[in-house]
Amino acid sequence: MSEGFDFSTDEVLNWEIQAIWEALDSGELRVSIHAQNEINLDALTLDDIYDAISYYDEVTKDRPGERDRAPGLNFDRFIGRLRLRVKVGWRGTYYIVVTAMAN
Repeated sequence: MSEGFDFSTDEVLNWEIQAIWEALDSGELRVSIHAQNEINLDALTLDDIYDAISYYDEVTKDRPGERDRAPGLNFDRFIGRLRLRVKVGWRGTYYIVVTAMAN
């Protein structure tokens, strides 16, 4: 698999989302220990996380070195007043859920 994201632009590109969806569909999207802990703390399920990625309301990109955030795509899903945010990163050969939170 080629690089996971095009960090030469702030724009979220369609192929970046498609590649994450393909990883999700094939069962190759991994979940970090940090993300699993956050999921448990917020009483979320993996299905909640996967739904946020599949049926997002907004998606943004964090590029390396910007705002002290991990690089990757942020998928936001709004359920009433609740915002579920899932960050998906790239680890050289695979996509990984870096963190997830509900607020």
